[in-house]
Amino acid sequence: MTAVLHTCFKGGNENRDAGYWLGFVYNLEVVEELKRSIPHTYRRWDADKSLWWVSAQFENVLKFMFCNFEALVYLQQRML
Repeated sequence: MTAVLHTCFKGGNENRDAGYWLGFVYNLEVVEELKRSIPHTYRRWDADKSLWWVSAQFENVLKFMFCNFEALVYLQQRML
């Protein structure tokens, strides 16, 4: 399954673990795939931000799940 992100940026969680903040249009299949592919200790839903945080350790999973993940990460790095 490949989904499209509308938001993706590097950022730590409350423990300062490296990871990515992700936003996408709600799709139950995508959410379930995210939960199946990434253990709960390495992902978190932030209802206040309406974003998922995923550990950088799962970057390869994110590349597979989201067709524009690499492009957004690349663009973010170019803007810094």
